[in-house]
Amino acid sequence: MSLKAFHTFFIVVCFIFSTCFGGWCVSQYVATEGWEMLAMAFGSFLTATSLAFYLIWFLKKYKAVGFLAIAYCLFGSSQKAWACAVCFGDPNSPMVQSVNSGVWFLLAVISSVLVGFACLFLFWQKRAAQIQF
Repeated sequence: MSLKAFHTFFIVVCFIFSTCFGGWCVSQYVATEGWEMLAMAFGSFLTATSLAFYLIWFLKKYKAVGFLAIAYCLFGSSQKAWACAVCFGDPNSPMVQSVNSGVWFLLAVISSVLVGFACLFLFWQKRAAQIQF
């Protein structure tokens, strides 16, 4: 799938979701009469209208350019878009080792935060069991 096709697909999907969300907000406004739902519906329909105009502008601008030509211009014509030395370099180089160390460090940080949340939830569960209603 080319970049132009992906961009077009993404805009259409966002338009559909925004329109459906606006319709849901209108139905909730009718049911609850809350002004927040009406404001969200207005914003959602405004977003859908903006996406429709943007899609028309995008397709007119890139009408002469094919889907594959855009992808070639962005990725195929320059060596700068090729993979870095980490992907195609020496696996024992210091740069690759530092990237691996960074990945392991970030995994350790994320894991410690998740373990902390799990301990917090277990503590809350234990405290809730001790409270008598």
